[in-house]
Amino acid sequence: MLEAPNFIPYARQSIDDSDREEVMKAMSGSFLTRGPYVQAFEQAIANYCGAKYAVAFNSASTGLMAACHVGKIQPGDRFITTPNSFVISTGVASLRKTTPTFVDIDRKSGNLNIEQLACNANLPASRGKTVVLPVHFAGIPVDMKKLDQMLRNPNVLVIEDAAHALGSRYPSGEKVGSCRWSAMTVFSFHPAKNLTTGEGGMVLTNDPDLDERLRRFRNNGIEKNGEMQKKMPWYYEVEEITGNFHMTELQAALGLSQLKRLDFFISKRQRLVALYRQLFKHTPHLNFFSPKHDAYSAYHLFVVQIDFKAIKQTRTEVMRKLYEEGIGTQVHYIPIYRHPVYKSSLGDISPFFPEMEAYYSEALSLPLYVDLSEEEVQKVCFCLKKVLKRAS
Repeated sequence: MLEAPNFIPYARQSIDDSDREEVMKAMSGSFLTRGPYVQAFEQAIANYCGAKYAVAFNSASTGLMAACHVGKIQPGDRFITTPNSFVISTGVASLRKTTPTFVDIDRKSGNLNIEQLACNANLPASRGKTVVLPVHFAGIPVDMKKLDQMLRNPNVLVIEDAAHALGSRYPSGEKVGSCRWSAMTVFSFHPAKNLTTGEGGMVLTNDPDLDERLRRFRNNGIEKNGEMQKKMPWYYEVEEITGNFHMTELQAALGLSQLKRLDFFISKRQRLVALYRQLFKHTPHLNFFSPKHDAYSAYHLFVVQIDFKAIKQTRTEVMRKLYEEGIGTQVHYIPIYRHPVYKSSLGDISPFFPEMEAYYSEALSLPLYVDLSEEEVQKVCFCLKKVLKRAS
C-alpha cells in the first residue's frame, strides 16, 4: 500500500546529493563489482570500528552464515543466543544443523541477560564446542567486557550480531566492531539501519586466518594458488562449495558516502530519542529502556513498552489508530522460539522466558530515522498520548 506523502514511517533511509554523486561516479568506473570501492569501504569500516579486517557481503544474513562457516560450527555444538532478534540470528545455527539454546532477556535493554548467558555457557559441553551470539538489540550494546570476564571457558566462540549497532560503543568506550572480546562482528546496511548500502553487510575480525576464509566463502570457495598461477595465470581451485556473496561497487560507493555522515546520523538519532523521552515523561502505562544506555547506543530503533491490558486496547488497535493519523509503527521482535520452524521442533517453550514474553506483549517501535523532524516526533507523541488518554 502506498503511503501519503506526509506519512511518518517507523524507519527510512537518508539519501542526499553526495550519495547520488558517489554512486554515479562508481557507475562510470571500470568495475561494477569486486573493485576499488568495495576495498575502500571495507578498510574505512575497519578503521572506524578499530578492527584489523573487514569483509563486505551482500547482506548481514550471508555475513552471519559466513561467520558460522569459518567458525566451524558443527552439529552438536551448543549455540547460545537471544530470542529477541530477527530469525536469522538462530537460522544460521539451524543451517549448520545445530539447535539453538535461548537465554532470557533483560527488559531494561532488550538484550540477553548476561548472567544467565554466562551460567549457560560455562556449563560443561557434553560434546562439541560452545558458541555465543550476543545481539546488540536496537543499537544498545551488550557489555562485552563484562561478558568476557564472566565466561570461564576460554574456548567459547563469540560472534557478535551487530546488525543494529554500527556506531554504538561499549560501556568501556570501544566501538562495537572492534572485536576486542569476540572472534567476529557482523553489521547490516539495510535501508532501515543507521548506514545503508541498499542491501549489504560486513564481517569484522582481528584474525588474519578468519579474514582469508571469509573472503574465500564470499567467492564461491575459490582459492588461487600462487605457484600454479605463475605457470597458468588462469588457474584457480575450489576448496569448498559456498556461493557468490559479493557486495557491488555501487553499494560500496553509497556506503562510503554515508559513512562520512554516520556520526551526525547517530547524534541526530540520540537527540530524537532524548526528545521522545522528554515528551513522554510521566505518561501513564508507557515505559522505555533504561536511559543509562543513551550515551553508548547508536539507536537503530526506539522501542516503548505499553501496558495494553491497563489501557484496555490491543496493540493492533493502537497501531491502527496511529496509522490513521499517518504514523507507522512496528514490533521488534516476535520471540524466535514462537516461529513455526522452531515451535515444531522445540514445542511451546515460552513459559521458560518470562521476561521475553512480558517484553513482547508490550513492545512497540515508534518512528526513528535521520530525516525525522522534531515536529514529527511531537506529532507521534501527541497522537499516542491521545490514544492512551482516550483509553484510560
